[in-house]
Amino acid sequence: MSFFLALAALGASGYALLRLLRLETGRAAVDTPFSWFAGTGFFALGSFVLRFLAGLRYTRATAVTVLALPAAALAVRAFRRRGAAPAPQAAEPPGRWLPRPLWLFAPLAAYAAGVALVVFQVGLGTPTQTDDALRVRAFAPILAFRDEWNEAARVVLSMAGALPTYVPSLGWRLSGRVDHFHVNGAIVASFIALLALAVALPSSRGRPERGWAYAFAVCSLPLFVYHLTTTYADALLATYVGAAFLFFLEFGVGGEPDDALRSLLLLLAAAMVKREGELVAGAVAAALLAQVTWERRRLGTPFFWRAGLICLPYLLLVVARVAAVGWEGAFPFVGAAARQAAQGAPAPVGREALLDRSLAGSAFLWAVFSSGSAGVLYWILPAVAVLQFRSLAQRRAAWTLGAVAILLAEVAVTSLWLFPRFTVDQSTVHRQMLPVSVAASLWIAAFLVEGIAERRASRGERGERRAPAAARPGKGDRRAKGRKRRP
Repeated sequence: MSFFLALAALGASGYALLRLLRLETGRAAVDTPFSWFAGTGFFALGSFVLRFLAGLRYTRATAVTVLALPAAALAVRAFRRRGAAPAPQAAEPPGRWLPRPLWLFAPLAAYAAGVALVVFQVGLGTPTQTDDALRVRAFAPILAFRDEWNEAARVVLSMAGALPTYVPSLGWRLSGRVDHFHVNGAIVASFIALLALAVALPSSRGRPERGWAYAFAVCSLPLFVYHLTTTYADALLATYVGAAFLFFLEFGVGGEPDDALRSLLLLLAAAMVKREGELVAGAVAAALLAQVTWERRRLGTPFFWRAGLICLPYLLLVVARVAAVGWEGAFPFVGAAARQAAQGAPAPVGREALLDRSLAGSAFLWAVFSSGSAGVLYWILPAVAVLQFRSLAQRRAAWTLGAVAILLAEVAVTSLWLFPRFTVDQSTVHRQMLPVSVAASLWIAAFLVEGIAERRASRGERGERRAPAAARPGKGDRRAKGRKRRP
């Protein structure tokens, strides 16, 4: 019961935040899962900043205060603007929820629903797995609940990230007791929210084919589906990146500025998952920033003011993290890269390290193309990109493909240069691939479905153009008009 209370509180807080930022879509089917991602990100940020920057202990009162802040700010704004005429709203285009042809997409929808059901049942009934998950991913919320942050505990906090640390602990804080189900439940709830958002977002804009293709694509990644049932945060990070990528793809289709801001908001939430969350979210944000910079004249100055307003609170989290674990702990990969560049060889230097470096390349290629952790995804992705290269600019898909390329390059750098040992023994490289795999699967689904829709539309236009010609009277008809009818 406490989990559902936390679920409702986080969703309500997230919806108030979306309304405060004027980023709600006005569609309940879209705003409900969107509110979950926004609410969890805001709660993690607020709780972390209050504890490690303001020095306030994490209690039931502080948790409720963080949850109520967006609604309070929204009420203050409404009070100050009472009596003013409401701003005119543009008419929403009609949604379409049934894909066409139904016989093609019905099996995809059934497959996605079946996978979601299995993840729900197994994820909620499976205890914490693996030593790393026990010590870090599921232990960090307990530390937050007890609010005991010695030096060792802060190292765990730095590894886990603010979001997986504080979100599962909310129900415990409200009820006063620990229930390990909440750790698994938060991951499963995020996955269900991702599927709901993937289907509802394009369907509400008249493209349900894209939505069900999204759901089928992410459910077709074997390792992603498996890790949704464990307490590893890699799947959780991939889920938040995938939610942000959905709005990034929509921004490429329709060019609506709010979609870019929605993607940015969810990327900030993704950056709070694991210590590498900022690197992963930053890769997608770099491509998004490149696109909005390219289109800056169309978007206008107010757009960039709103983007800066959304990013400003995250700077407080960075300062709080430095205060909690120091500069090196706050940016561990920067320190690792600096040491690597200074040494010129993987640490520890020696025969074993040199052997790892020589084998890392083949091990990485095997992990990408042959292991089966991502299925045949990385065989399909380059083929689609090459065969449809000319239409990337026409469909405004080059920016999102660039985000996938940056993510893949980032994984290659960490796997081949920073930590080749973990690539050779295949201990982390597959989990590192989860965020880029989810993003790549969404990109392929969007691209292929749009191609099918364009071909269907072109066939329909050709049919309409031929129809009037078929209705024209022929020569025989004209001759018949000139002849007199016989009595």
